[in-house]
Amino acid sequence: MVEDEKAEVLKDESTPIYKKWETWARTGNFRVEGYKFIRAPCGPGRIEDAKKGEFMLVNRPHGALYTHSYGLVSKFFKGLIEKKLYGTKCPQCGTVYCPPRAHCWNPACRVAETEWVELPLKGTVHTFSVMLFSADAFLELLPFVLAYVQIEGSDTTIPMQVVTAPTNIFVGQTLEIKFRDKRMGELMDMYAVPVKGQEIPEDSCLNKPEYLKDMERDLQGTYAYLEKRFGLKKEDIEKRWKE
Repeated sequence: MVEDEKAEVLKDESTPIYKKWETWARTGNFRVEGYKFIRAPCGPGRIEDAKKGEFMLVNRPHGALYTHSYGLVSKFFKGLIEKKLYGTKCPQCGTVYCPPRAHCWNPACRVAETEWVELPLKGTVHTFSVMLFSADAFLELLPFVLAYVQIEGSDTTIPMQVVTAPTNIFVGQTLEIKFRDKRMGELMDMYAVPVKGQEIPEDSCLNKPEYLKDMERDLQGTYAYLEKRFGLKKEDIEKRWKE
């Protein structure tokens, strides 16, 4: 993104990052810094029957400082920094979007421009996944629940982390939205926790012993990985869900 020279800077948390980037850029310059040779299966057929070939693996550090604009929905991300949750509402059909849309997607509204509305910090689990592995940026958060949450008063869902045990989440669960201490204007600035005292629905997977058995088995693999990679103990991980 090229900044408009006529734009007025209201707040700048970016310039220090550019200064750090000078060092990052030299380190992650995409030149090969290391290598190793391995022998591994190759060719067609079953892996058990495949011949083995010699392969060279190289370490090529690379980094990119990706600068982009949030455009017409910037108010939503600014709201996260201010501990507020905003959506947008179509003045014609009344649909409320969270995450926000600058224009209504209802064909009858002919791309009508939406209006900003502040939403309550409360929502409901629409669907969810228990993450037992993830990209590097989220590894130390494992295992965690990623849910699509319908914010009260909105007609759409938004993804967010639900801080609770993987065996304590169900569709239809009421959540309270909270904000992290450090906020930079991204979806991870907020998270949700279940409201206490809710009954588990009869059709919930939590009422199926085979599901809980499989979940506990799979969790053990994640616990073992986190201890080996980061030295995290199971008991320390489970404390997160109680705080």
